Amino acid sequence: MSRSWWGRFCLLLFFVVLSVVYVYPTIANLDLEKTKFPFKQKINLGLDLQGGLYLVLGVDFNKVYHDVAERQSNHLLERLKEKGYSATNSKIQTEGLPADDPLILFDFDPSKREDLYQLLKKEFINLRLAGEHAGHFELGLSHDFRTEVRERTVNQSIEVIRNRIDEFGVSEPSISSQGTDRIVVELPGVGEIDRAKSLIGQTAKLEFKIVDDKSTATLKLANLISDIEKKNNLTYKDGQKFSEYVRKLNELAKGQIPAGDEIAFERNKVAGTETELGRVPFLLFSKAEITGEDLQDAMVQFDQENHRPTVGFSLSPRGALAFERVTSEHIGHRLAIVLDNIVHSAPVIQSKIGGGKGVISLGRGDADAMMKEAKDLAIVLRAGALPAQLDFLEQRVVGPSLGQDSIHKGALASLIGSIVVFIFVAIYYQVSGLIAVFSLVLNVLFVLACLVGLEATLTLPGIAGIALTVGIAVDSNVVIYERIREELRHGKRPGVAVDAGFQKAFRTILDANVTNAMAAFVLLTFGTGPIKGFAVTLMIGIVTTLLTAVFVCRLVFDLYLNYLDNRNAKTISI
Repeated sequence: MSRSWWGRFCLLLFFVVLSVVYVYPTIANLDLEKTKFPFKQKINLGLDLQGGLYLVLGVDFNKVYHDVAERQSNHLLERLKEKGYSATNSKIQTEGLPADDPLILFDFDPSKREDLYQLLKKEFINLRLAGEHAGHFELGLSHDFRTEVRERTVNQSIEVIRNRIDEFGVSEPSISSQGTDRIVVELPGVGEIDRAKSLIGQTAKLEFKIVDDKSTATLKLANLISDIEKKNNLTYKDGQKFSEYVRKLNELAKGQIPAGDEIAFERNKVAGTETELGRVPFLLFSKAEITGEDLQDAMVQFDQENHRPTVGFSLSPRGALAFERVTSEHIGHRLAIVLDNIVHSAPVIQSKIGGGKGVISLGRGDADAMMKEAKDLAIVLRAGALPAQLDFLEQRVVGPSLGQDSIHKGALASLIGSIVVFIFVAIYYQVSGLIAVFSLVLNVLFVLACLVGLEATLTLPGIAGIALTVGIAVDSNVVIYERIREELRHGKRPGVAVDAGFQKAFRTILDANVTNAMAAFVLLTFGTGPIKGFAVTLMIGIVTTLLTAVFVCRLVFDLYLNYLDNRNAKTISI
Protein backbone atom coordinates (compact mmCIF):
# COMPACT_ATOMS: atom_id res chain seq x y z
CA MET A 1 0.00 0.00 0.00
CA SER A 2 1.16 3.56 -0.75
CA ARG A 3 2.22 6.12 1.85
CA SER A 4 -0.87 8.17 0.91
CA TRP A 5 -3.15 5.25 1.76
CA TRP A 6 -1.50 4.74 5.14
CA GLY A 7 -1.86 8.45 5.91
CA ARG A 8 -5.59 8.33 5.14
CA PHE A 9 -5.93 5.12 7.16
CA CYS A 10 -4.29 6.70 10.22
CA LEU A 11 -6.61 9.71 9.91
CA LEU A 12 -9.66 7.43 9.76
CA LEU A 13 -8.39 5.37 12.70
CA PHE A 14 -7.97 8.55 14.74
CA PHE A 15 -11.58 9.63 14.08
CA VAL A 16 -12.92 6.15 14.83
CA VAL A 17 -11.10 5.92 18.18
CA LEU A 18 -12.16 9.47 19.08
CA SER A 19 -15.78 8.68 18.21
CA VAL A 20 -15.75 5.50 20.30
CA VAL A 21 -14.42 7.46 23.28
CA TYR A 22 -17.20 10.04 22.85
CA VAL A 23 -19.99 7.49 22.45
CA TYR A 24 -18.91 4.87 25.01
CA PRO A 25 -20.33 6.62 28.16
CA THR A 26 -23.75 6.76 26.48
CA ILE A 27 -23.73 3.23 25.04
CA ALA A 28 -22.45 1.72 28.32
CA ASN A 29 -24.79 3.98 30.35
CA LEU A 30 -21.95 4.96 32.70
CA ASP A 31 -22.58 6.85 35.94
CA LEU A 32 -20.58 9.99 35.15
CA GLU A 33 -20.09 10.85 38.82
CA LYS A 34 -18.63 7.47 39.78
CA THR A 35 -16.91 6.19 36.62
CA LYS A 36 -13.14 6.43 36.15
CA PHE A 37 -13.52 6.66 32.37
CA PRO A 38 -11.62 9.82 31.32
CA PHE A 39 -14.35 11.26 29.08
CA LYS A 40 -17.42 12.25 31.11
CA GLN A 41 -20.17 13.36 28.77
CA LYS A 42 -23.28 11.72 27.36
CA ILE A 43 -25.75 12.45 24.59
CA ASN A 44 -28.32 14.94 25.86
CA LEU A 45 -31.78 13.43 25.63
CA GLY A 46 -34.75 15.57 24.69
CA LEU A 47 -38.02 15.92 26.54
CA ASP A 48 -39.67 13.07 24.65
CA LEU A 49 -36.86 10.64 25.58
CA GLN A 50 -36.26 11.35 29.27
CA GLY A 51 -39.58 12.89 30.33
CA GLY A 52 -40.21 16.37 31.67
CA LEU A 53 -42.41 19.41 31.18
CA TYR A 54 -43.55 21.10 27.95
CA LEU A 55 -45.17 24.53 28.29
CA VAL A 56 -46.58 27.09 25.88
CA LEU A 57 -46.78 30.55 27.46
CA GLY A 58 -48.75 33.50 26.12
CA VAL A 59 -47.32 36.98 26.66
CA ASP A 60 -49.90 39.49 27.92
CA PHE A 61 -49.00 42.76 26.20
CA ASN A 62 -51.93 44.83 27.55
CA LYS A 63 -50.10 46.30 30.53
CA VAL A 64 -46.81 46.46 28.62
CA TYR A 65 -48.12 48.96 26.08
CA HIS A 66 -49.93 50.94 28.77
CA ASP A 67 -46.70 51.26 30.79
CA VAL A 68 -44.72 52.21 27.66
CA ALA A 69 -47.26 54.92 26.82
CA GLU A 70 -47.14 56.16 30.41
CA ARG A 71 -43.34 56.43 30.33
CA GLN A 72 -43.49 58.26 27.01
CA SER A 73 -46.10 60.62 28.47
CA ASN A 74 -43.96 61.38 31.55
CA HIS A 75 -40.91 61.98 29.37
CA LEU A 76 -42.93 64.30 27.13
CA LEU A 77 -44.26 66.33 30.07
CA GLU A 78 -40.77 66.70 31.55
CA ARG A 79 -39.41 67.88 28.18
CA LEU A 80 -42.26 70.38 27.77
CA LYS A 81 -41.58 71.71 31.24
CA GLU A 82 -37.90 72.18 30.36
CA LYS A 83 -38.93 74.11 27.23
CA GLY A 84 -41.28 76.33 29.21
CA TYR A 85 -44.51 74.93 27.74
CA SER A 86 -47.47 74.03 29.91
CA ALA A 87 -49.57 70.93 29.35
CA THR A 88 -52.57 69.92 31.44
CA ASN A 89 -54.93 66.98 31.81
CA SER A 90 -52.41 64.46 30.50
CA LYS A 91 -53.74 60.92 30.67
CA ILE A 92 -53.57 57.50 29.00
CA GLN A 93 -56.68 56.22 27.19
CA THR A 94 -57.08 52.48 26.62
CA GLU A 95 -60.84 51.96 26.68
CA GLY A 96 -62.29 51.16 23.26
CA LEU A 97 -58.83 50.93 21.69
CA PRO A 98 -56.67 47.99 20.60
CA ALA A 99 -54.51 46.66 23.44
CA ASP A 100 -51.31 47.53 21.58
CA ASP A 101 -52.34 51.10 20.70
CA PRO A 102 -53.13 53.23 23.77
CA LEU A 103 -53.39 57.00 23.30
CA ILE A 104 -51.67 59.80 25.21
CA LEU A 105 -54.09 62.70 25.65
CA PHE A 106 -53.04 66.15 26.79
CA ASP A 107 -54.21 69.76 26.51
CA PHE A 108 -52.01 72.77 25.78
CA ASP A 109 -52.07 76.45 24.85
CA PRO A 110 -53.44 76.54 21.26
CA SER A 111 -51.08 79.40 20.38
CA LYS A 112 -48.12 77.06 20.94
CA ARG A 113 -49.45 74.37 18.63
CA GLU A 114 -46.79 74.68 15.90
CA ASP A 115 -43.91 74.76 18.40
CA LEU A 116 -45.22 71.66 20.17
CA TYR A 117 -45.75 69.85 16.87
CA GLN A 118 -42.17 70.54 15.75
CA LEU A 119 -40.86 69.36 19.13
CA LEU A 120 -42.79 66.10 18.81
CA LYS A 121 -41.63 65.62 15.23
CA LYS A 122 -37.99 66.23 16.14
CA GLU A 123 -37.53 64.55 19.55
CA PHE A 124 -40.36 62.02 19.91
CA ILE A 125 -40.06 59.88 16.77
CA ASN A 126 -41.65 56.93 18.61
CA LEU A 127 -44.96 58.80 18.81
CA ARG A 128 -47.43 59.64 16.07
CA LEU A 129 -50.17 62.24 15.97
CA ALA A 130 -53.38 60.17 15.98
CA GLY A 131 -55.80 63.07 16.28
CA GLU A 132 -56.19 66.67 17.41
CA HIS A 133 -58.50 69.59 17.90
CA ALA A 134 -57.90 73.07 19.26
CA GLY A 135 -55.52 72.87 22.22
CA HIS A 136 -55.64 69.05 22.35
CA PHE A 137 -53.33 66.32 20.99
CA GLU A 138 -53.97 62.59 20.81
CA LEU A 139 -50.67 60.73 20.47
CA GLY A 140 -50.21 57.04 19.72
CA LEU A 141 -47.18 54.77 19.55
CA SER A 142 -45.69 54.43 16.07
CA HIS A 143 -46.01 51.11 14.25
CA ASP A 144 -42.25 50.46 14.23
CA PHE A 145 -41.98 51.29 17.93
CA ARG A 146 -44.84 48.94 18.83
CA THR A 147 -43.14 46.15 16.87
CA GLU A 148 -39.88 46.89 18.65
CA VAL A 149 -41.61 46.81 22.06
CA ARG A 150 -43.25 43.47 21.23
CA GLU A 151 -39.98 41.85 20.09
CA ARG A 152 -38.04 43.29 23.03
CA THR A 153 -40.64 42.06 25.52
CA VAL A 154 -40.59 38.50 24.14
CA ASN A 155 -36.78 38.37 23.99
CA GLN A 156 -36.42 39.79 27.49
CA SER A 157 -38.99 37.30 28.83
CA ILE A 158 -37.03 34.42 27.26
CA GLU A 159 -33.81 35.67 28.83
CA VAL A 160 -35.39 36.04 32.29
CA ILE A 161 -36.95 32.55 32.08
CA ARG A 162 -33.60 31.09 30.99
CA ASN A 163 -31.81 32.74 33.95
CA ARG A 164 -34.39 31.38 36.38
CA ILE A 165 -34.24 27.87 34.96
CA ASP A 166 -30.43 27.90 35.04
CA GLU A 167 -30.55 28.66 38.77
CA PHE A 168 -33.28 26.03 39.22
CA GLY A 169 -30.76 23.45 37.96
CA VAL A 170 -32.41 22.07 34.80
CA SER A 171 -29.90 20.77 32.26
CA GLU A 172 -30.42 21.41 28.54
CA PRO A 173 -33.68 23.42 28.69
CA SER A 174 -35.17 24.56 25.40
CA ILE A 175 -36.71 28.05 25.39
CA SER A 176 -37.83 29.69 22.17
CA SER A 177 -40.39 32.10 20.78
CA GLN A 178 -43.38 30.91 18.76
CA GLY A 179 -45.03 33.50 16.56
CA THR A 180 -45.12 37.01 17.98
CA ASP A 181 -46.71 36.44 21.38
CA ARG A 182 -45.86 32.93 22.60
CA ILE A 183 -42.92 31.27 24.31
CA VAL A 184 -42.28 27.51 24.26
CA VAL A 185 -40.42 26.04 27.24
CA GLU A 186 -39.18 22.43 27.37
CA LEU A 187 -37.68 21.20 30.64
CA PRO A 188 -36.30 17.65 30.33
CA GLY A 189 -36.10 15.62 33.51
CA VAL A 190 -38.15 18.02 35.69
CA GLY A 191 -40.17 16.26 38.38
CA GLU A 192 -41.50 19.20 40.46
CA ILE A 193 -44.02 20.44 37.91
CA ASP A 194 -45.93 22.98 40.06
CA ARG A 195 -42.75 24.47 41.47
CA ALA A 196 -41.25 24.86 37.99
CA LYS A 197 -44.43 26.55 36.70
CA SER A 198 -44.49 28.93 39.67
CA LEU A 199 -40.84 29.80 39.12
CA ILE A 200 -41.35 30.49 35.41
CA GLY A 201 -44.64 32.35 35.60
CA GLN A 202 -43.97 34.66 38.55
CA THR A 203 -43.58 38.21 37.28
CA ALA A 204 -41.36 39.21 40.23
CA LYS A 205 -42.06 42.92 39.89
CA LEU A 206 -40.71 44.41 43.11
CA GLU A 207 -41.85 47.88 44.24
CA PHE A 208 -41.61 49.94 47.43
CA LYS A 209 -44.63 52.19 48.03
CA ILE A 210 -45.69 54.42 50.89
CA VAL A 211 -48.97 53.48 52.65
CA ASP A 212 -51.57 56.28 52.68
CA ASP A 213 -52.57 55.67 56.30
CA LYS A 214 -54.37 59.01 56.65
CA SER A 215 -56.82 58.29 53.82
CA THR A 216 -57.15 54.66 54.94
CA ALA A 217 -58.48 55.71 58.34
CA THR A 218 -60.83 58.31 56.82
CA LEU A 219 -62.29 55.99 54.22
CA LYS A 220 -62.62 52.91 56.43
CA LEU A 221 -61.04 50.89 53.63
CA ALA A 222 -62.39 47.45 54.54
CA ASN A 223 -65.99 48.77 54.54
CA LEU A 224 -65.41 50.60 51.23
CA ILE A 225 -64.15 47.42 49.57
CA SER A 226 -67.09 45.44 50.92
CA ASP A 227 -69.57 48.02 49.56
CA ILE A 228 -67.91 48.02 46.10
CA GLU A 229 -68.03 44.22 45.96
CA LYS A 230 -71.72 44.12 46.92
CA LYS A 231 -72.82 46.87 44.53
CA ASN A 232 -70.94 45.43 41.55
CA ASN A 233 -71.26 41.72 42.37
CA LEU A 234 -67.46 41.49 42.46
CA THR A 235 -65.87 38.50 44.18
CA TYR A 236 -62.58 36.67 43.98
CA LYS A 237 -62.97 32.99 43.16
CA ASP A 238 -60.41 30.20 43.26
CA GLY A 239 -58.74 29.78 39.88
CA GLN A 240 -59.30 33.41 38.98
CA LYS A 241 -56.33 35.74 38.54
CA PHE A 242 -55.99 37.73 41.75
CA SER A 243 -54.32 40.56 39.80
CA GLU A 244 -57.42 40.79 37.60
CA TYR A 245 -59.67 41.04 40.67
CA VAL A 246 -57.50 43.84 42.12
CA ARG A 247 -57.48 45.70 38.79
CA LYS A 248 -61.29 45.64 38.54
CA LEU A 249 -61.59 46.69 42.18
CA ASN A 250 -59.37 49.73 41.59
CA GLU A 251 -61.35 50.70 38.47
CA LEU A 252 -64.60 50.59 40.42
CA ALA A 253 -63.01 52.54 43.30
CA LYS A 254 -62.11 55.54 41.12
CA GLY A 255 -63.66 58.67 42.57
CA GLN A 256 -64.03 57.00 45.97
CA ILE A 257 -60.31 56.88 46.79
CA PRO A 258 -57.87 59.81 46.39
CA ALA A 259 -56.36 60.32 42.92
CA GLY A 260 -52.89 58.84 42.84
CA ASP A 261 -53.81 56.06 45.29
CA GLU A 262 -54.48 52.37 44.71
CA ILE A 263 -55.81 49.42 46.68
CA ALA A 264 -53.51 46.44 47.28
CA PHE A 265 -53.68 43.40 49.53
CA GLU A 266 -51.44 41.37 51.76
CA ARG A 267 -52.36 37.72 51.24
CA ASN A 268 -51.44 35.43 54.09
CA LYS A 269 -51.12 31.96 52.58
CA VAL A 270 -49.85 28.59 53.68
CA ALA A 271 -46.38 28.30 52.13
CA GLY A 272 -46.19 26.07 49.07
CA THR A 273 -50.00 26.06 48.61
CA GLU A 274 -52.81 28.33 47.41
CA THR A 275 -54.63 28.05 50.75
CA GLU A 276 -55.40 31.57 51.93
CA LEU A 277 -55.46 32.32 55.67
CA GLY A 278 -56.53 35.92 55.33
CA ARG A 279 -56.39 39.08 53.24
CA VAL A 280 -55.40 42.52 54.54
CA PRO A 281 -56.23 45.60 52.39
CA PHE A 282 -53.87 48.57 52.01
CA LEU A 283 -54.27 51.97 50.40
CA LEU A 284 -50.97 52.83 48.73
CA PHE A 285 -49.65 55.82 46.85
CA SER A 286 -49.44 54.58 43.26
CA LYS A 287 -45.99 56.01 42.68
CA ALA A 288 -43.27 53.43 43.33
CA GLU A 289 -40.46 55.08 45.29
CA ILE A 290 -38.02 52.26 44.47
CA THR A 291 -38.36 49.34 42.02
CA GLY A 292 -36.70 45.99 41.39
CA GLU A 293 -34.48 47.65 38.80
CA ASP A 294 -32.43 48.90 41.75
CA LEU A 295 -32.12 45.39 43.23
CA GLN A 296 -28.54 44.12 43.40
CA ASP A 297 -28.88 40.75 45.15
CA ALA A 298 -31.36 38.53 47.00
CA MET A 299 -30.62 35.64 49.33
CA VAL A 300 -32.35 33.31 51.77
CA GLN A 301 -31.98 34.29 55.44
CA PHE A 302 -33.40 32.97 58.70
CA ASP A 303 -35.42 35.01 61.16
CA GLN A 304 -34.18 33.93 64.59
CA GLU A 305 -37.07 35.61 66.39
CA ASN A 306 -39.91 33.97 64.39
CA HIS A 307 -37.93 30.84 63.47
CA ARG A 308 -38.77 30.94 59.78
CA PRO A 309 -36.92 31.70 56.53
CA THR A 310 -37.07 35.13 54.90
CA VAL A 311 -35.57 36.67 51.78
CA GLY A 312 -32.98 39.37 52.34
CA PHE A 313 -32.21 41.86 49.59
CA SER A 314 -29.61 44.51 48.90
CA LEU A 315 -29.98 47.49 46.58
CA SER A 316 -27.56 49.03 44.12
CA PRO A 317 -25.76 52.26 45.17
CA ARG A 318 -28.42 54.30 43.37
CA GLY A 319 -31.19 52.28 45.01
CA ALA A 320 -29.54 52.57 48.42
CA LEU A 321 -29.46 56.38 48.14
CA ALA A 322 -33.13 56.41 47.08
CA PHE A 323 -34.02 54.06 49.96
CA GLU A 324 -32.21 56.34 52.41
CA ARG A 325 -34.00 59.41 51.04
CA VAL A 326 -37.45 57.79 51.17
CA THR A 327 -37.03 56.51 54.73
CA SER A 328 -35.77 59.90 55.93
CA GLU A 329 -38.73 61.75 54.36
CA HIS A 330 -41.43 59.36 55.63
CA ILE A 331 -40.48 58.59 59.23
CA GLY A 332 -43.58 57.37 61.05
CA HIS A 333 -45.22 56.14 57.86
CA ARG A 334 -45.45 52.55 56.64
CA LEU A 335 -43.38 51.41 53.66
CA ALA A 336 -45.06 48.58 51.74
CA ILE A 337 -42.85 45.99 50.05
CA VAL A 338 -44.94 45.00 47.02
CA LEU A 339 -44.14 41.98 44.86
CA ASP A 340 -46.35 41.36 41.82
CA ASN A 341 -48.94 43.80 43.26
CA ILE A 342 -49.14 41.78 46.49
CA VAL A 343 -48.01 43.43 49.73
CA HIS A 344 -45.53 41.15 51.51
CA SER A 345 -44.96 43.42 54.50
CA ALA A 346 -45.50 47.05 55.48
CA PRO A 347 -43.25 47.99 58.41
CA VAL A 348 -43.34 51.42 60.02
CA ILE A 349 -40.30 53.55 59.19
CA GLN A 350 -38.73 54.31 62.58
CA SER A 351 -35.66 56.17 61.29
CA LYS A 352 -33.55 56.82 58.22
CA ILE A 353 -32.20 53.53 56.85
CA GLY A 354 -28.84 53.50 55.08
CA GLY A 355 -27.01 50.68 53.34
CA GLY A 356 -29.91 49.70 51.07
CA LYS A 357 -30.70 46.39 52.75
CA GLY A 358 -34.04 44.89 53.76
CA VAL A 359 -36.06 41.72 54.31
CA ILE A 360 -39.15 40.26 52.62
CA SER A 361 -41.24 38.08 54.91
CA LEU A 362 -43.16 35.03 53.69
CA GLY A 363 -46.39 33.27 54.59
CA ARG A 364 -46.83 30.54 57.15
CA GLY A 365 -46.72 26.80 56.84
CA ASP A 366 -44.43 23.79 56.79
CA ALA A 367 -40.73 24.61 57.28
CA ASP A 368 -39.64 22.74 54.15
CA ALA A 369 -42.33 24.39 52.01
CA MET A 370 -41.36 27.81 53.36
CA MET A 371 -37.69 27.17 52.62
CA LYS A 372 -38.53 26.16 49.02
CA GLU A 373 -40.66 29.28 48.61
CA ALA A 374 -37.86 31.45 49.98
CA LYS A 375 -35.30 29.89 47.61
CA ASP A 376 -37.59 30.30 44.60
CA LEU A 377 -38.35 33.92 45.50
CA ALA A 378 -34.64 34.66 45.81
CA ILE A 379 -34.07 33.05 42.39
CA VAL A 380 -36.73 35.10 40.59
CA LEU A 381 -35.57 38.33 42.23
CA ARG A 382 -31.95 37.71 41.27
CA ALA A 383 -32.90 36.69 37.72
CA GLY A 384 -34.95 39.85 37.25
CA ALA A 385 -38.60 40.68 36.71
CA LEU A 386 -40.51 39.51 33.68
CA PRO A 387 -41.45 42.48 31.48
CA ALA A 388 -44.96 41.09 30.99
CA GLN A 389 -47.39 38.69 32.59
CA LEU A 390 -47.26 35.16 31.16
CA ASP A 391 -50.34 32.96 30.76
CA PHE A 392 -50.04 29.16 30.64
CA LEU A 393 -51.79 28.20 27.40
CA GLU A 394 -50.66 24.59 27.07
CA GLN A 395 -48.98 22.04 29.33
CA ARG A 396 -47.78 18.52 28.59
CA VAL A 397 -46.03 16.29 31.09
CA VAL A 398 -44.00 13.38 29.71
CA GLY A 399 -43.28 10.71 32.30
CA PRO A 400 -39.79 9.15 32.48
CA SER A 401 -41.22 5.67 31.83
CA LEU A 402 -42.85 6.91 28.61
CA GLY A 403 -39.54 8.50 27.62
CA GLN A 404 -37.65 5.26 28.24
CA ASP A 405 -40.25 3.37 26.21
CA SER A 406 -39.72 5.88 23.36
CA ILE A 407 -35.97 5.28 23.48
CA HIS A 408 -36.39 1.51 23.43
CA LYS A 409 -38.94 1.38 20.61
CA GLY A 410 -37.28 4.13 18.57
CA ALA A 411 -33.87 2.51 18.83
CA LEU A 412 -35.34 -0.92 18.07
CA ALA A 413 -37.17 0.36 14.98
CA SER A 414 -34.03 2.12 13.71
CA LEU A 415 -31.91 -0.98 14.39
CA ILE A 416 -34.30 -3.31 12.54
CA GLY A 417 -34.51 -0.91 9.60
CA SER A 418 -30.73 -0.56 9.43
CA ILE A 419 -30.17 -4.33 9.62
CA VAL A 420 -32.63 -4.92 6.76
CA VAL A 421 -30.75 -2.35 4.68
CA PHE A 422 -27.40 -3.93 5.57
CA ILE A 423 -28.59 -7.40 4.56
CA PHE A 424 -30.02 -6.17 1.26
CA VAL A 425 -26.85 -4.25 0.36
CA ALA A 426 -24.59 -7.18 1.31
CA ILE A 427 -26.61 -9.62 -0.81
CA TYR A 428 -27.07 -7.35 -3.82
CA TYR A 429 -23.52 -5.97 -4.03
CA GLN A 430 -21.67 -8.92 -2.42
CA VAL A 431 -18.16 -7.97 -1.19
CA SER A 432 -18.66 -4.36 -2.26
CA GLY A 433 -21.89 -4.43 -0.27
CA LEU A 434 -19.97 -5.47 2.84
CA ILE A 435 -17.69 -2.46 2.32
CA ALA A 436 -20.80 -0.28 2.16
CA VAL A 437 -22.12 -1.86 5.38
CA PHE A 438 -18.81 -1.08 7.11
CA SER A 439 -19.03 2.56 6.01
CA LEU A 440 -22.69 2.76 7.17
CA VAL A 441 -21.78 1.50 10.65
CA LEU A 442 -19.04 4.14 10.87
CA ASN A 443 -21.54 6.72 9.64
CA VAL A 444 -23.91 6.05 12.57
CA LEU A 445 -20.94 6.07 14.98
CA PHE A 446 -19.79 9.47 13.68
CA VAL A 447 -23.32 10.91 13.96
CA LEU A 448 -23.63 9.86 17.60
CA ALA A 449 -20.14 11.20 18.38
CA CYS A 450 -21.02 14.54 16.77
CA LEU A 451 -24.17 14.77 18.92
CA VAL A 452 -22.00 14.36 22.02
CA GLY A 453 -19.27 16.70 20.83
CA LEU A 454 -21.69 19.47 19.78
CA GLU A 455 -23.76 18.96 22.97
CA ALA A 456 -26.83 18.65 20.75
CA THR A 457 -30.08 17.20 22.10
CA LEU A 458 -31.30 13.86 20.76
CA THR A 459 -35.08 13.62 20.39
CA LEU A 460 -37.35 10.86 19.10
CA PRO A 461 -37.53 12.51 15.64
CA GLY A 462 -33.74 12.73 15.93
CA ILE A 463 -33.58 8.96 16.09
CA ALA A 464 -35.70 8.92 12.93
CA GLY A 465 -33.16 11.33 11.43
CA ILE A 466 -30.37 8.84 12.15
CA ALA A 467 -32.37 6.08 10.43
CA LEU A 468 -32.93 8.39 7.45
CA THR A 469 -29.19 9.11 7.39
CA VAL A 470 -28.58 5.40 6.80
CA GLY A 471 -30.95 5.53 3.84
CA ILE A 472 -29.24 8.62 2.39
CA ALA A 473 -25.83 6.98 2.82
CA VAL A 474 -27.02 3.80 1.05
CA ASP A 475 -28.32 5.94 -1.80
CA SER A 476 -24.83 7.44 -2.19
CA ASN A 477 -23.29 3.95 -2.25
CA VAL A 478 -25.82 2.83 -4.85
CA VAL A 479 -24.93 5.75 -7.14
CA ILE A 480 -21.21 4.92 -6.85
CA TYR A 481 -21.64 1.15 -7.30
CA GLU A 482 -23.96 1.44 -10.29
CA ARG A 483 -21.47 3.75 -11.95
CA ILE A 484 -18.66 1.25 -11.28
CA ARG A 485 -20.82 -1.54 -12.80
CA GLU A 486 -21.40 0.59 -15.88
CA GLU A 487 -17.66 1.19 -16.29
CA LEU A 488 -16.98 -2.55 -15.92
CA ARG A 489 -19.58 -3.31 -18.62
CA HIS A 490 -17.59 -1.05 -20.95
CA GLY A 491 -14.64 -3.41 -20.46
CA LYS A 492 -12.51 -1.28 -18.14
CA ARG A 493 -10.19 -2.87 -15.61
CA PRO A 494 -11.40 -2.96 -11.93
CA GLY A 495 -8.98 -0.23 -10.75
CA VAL A 496 -9.93 2.14 -13.58
CA ALA A 497 -13.63 1.39 -13.14
CA VAL A 498 -13.49 2.15 -9.41
CA ASP A 499 -11.64 5.43 -10.05
CA ALA A 500 -14.19 6.46 -12.65
CA GLY A 501 -17.12 5.37 -10.46
CA PHE A 502 -16.06 7.51 -7.50
CA GLN A 503 -15.06 10.52 -9.60
CA LYS A 504 -18.13 10.63 -11.85
CA ALA A 505 -20.62 9.87 -9.06
CA PHE A 506 -19.22 12.51 -6.68
CA ARG A 507 -21.00 15.44 -8.33
CA THR A 508 -24.37 13.65 -8.19
CA ILE A 509 -23.83 12.69 -4.52
CA LEU A 510 -22.79 16.24 -3.61
CA ASP A 511 -25.81 17.72 -5.38
CA ALA A 512 -28.24 15.36 -3.64
CA ASN A 513 -26.74 16.00 -0.19
CA VAL A 514 -26.63 19.77 -0.65
CA THR A 515 -30.33 19.69 -1.57
CA ASN A 516 -31.09 17.67 1.57
CA ALA A 517 -28.96 20.04 3.64
CA MET A 518 -30.94 23.04 2.38
CA ALA A 519 -34.21 21.39 3.43
CA ALA A 520 -32.72 20.49 6.83
CA PHE A 521 -31.49 24.07 7.30
CA VAL A 522 -35.01 25.41 6.71
CA LEU A 523 -36.40 22.95 9.28
CA LEU A 524 -33.70 23.95 11.76
CA THR A 525 -34.31 27.68 11.25
CA PHE A 526 -38.09 27.79 11.31
CA GLY A 527 -38.98 24.59 13.17
CA THR A 528 -39.45 24.16 16.91
CA GLY A 529 -38.89 21.34 19.37
CA PRO A 530 -39.01 17.88 17.72
CA ILE A 531 -38.64 19.31 14.21
CA LYS A 532 -35.35 20.94 15.21
CA GLY A 533 -34.19 17.65 16.72
CA PHE A 534 -34.84 15.91 13.41
CA ALA A 535 -33.07 18.66 11.45
CA VAL A 536 -29.97 18.57 13.67
CA THR A 537 -29.36 14.84 13.24
CA LEU A 538 -30.18 15.06 9.52
CA MET A 539 -27.62 17.83 8.93
CA ILE A 540 -24.95 15.99 10.90
CA GLY A 541 -25.82 12.82 8.97
CA ILE A 542 -25.40 14.59 5.64
CA VAL A 543 -21.84 15.65 6.55
CA THR A 544 -20.89 12.19 7.84
CA THR A 545 -22.47 10.57 4.75
CA LEU A 546 -20.20 12.55 2.44
CA LEU A 547 -17.24 11.51 4.58
CA THR A 548 -18.04 7.80 4.72
CA ALA A 549 -19.46 7.32 1.20
CA VAL A 550 -16.53 9.02 -0.51
CA PHE A 551 -13.56 8.88 1.87
CA VAL A 552 -14.09 5.68 3.89
CA CYS A 553 -15.53 3.61 1.03
CA ARG A 554 -12.70 4.62 -1.29
CA LEU A 555 -10.10 3.83 1.39
CA VAL A 556 -11.46 0.30 1.88
CA PHE A 557 -11.88 -0.19 -1.89
CA ASP A 558 -8.20 0.63 -2.38
CA LEU A 559 -7.34 -2.10 0.14
CA TYR A 560 -9.68 -4.50 -1.67
CA LEU A 561 -8.17 -3.68 -5.08
CA ASN A 562 -4.67 -4.21 -3.71
CA TYR A 563 -5.79 -7.63 -2.47
CA LEU A 564 -7.16 -8.49 -5.95
CA ASP A 565 -4.00 -7.26 -7.69
CA ASN A 566 -1.86 -9.55 -5.54
CA ARG A 567 -3.98 -12.47 -6.81
CA ASN A 568 -4.13 -11.27 -10.43
CA ALA A 569 -7.96 -11.10 -10.28
CA LYS A 570 -9.63 -9.68 -13.39
CA THR A 571 -12.91 -8.55 -11.81
CA ILE A 572 -14.38 -7.41 -8.48
CA SER A 573 -17.35 -8.64 -6.48
CA ILE A 574 -20.00 -6.01 -7.12
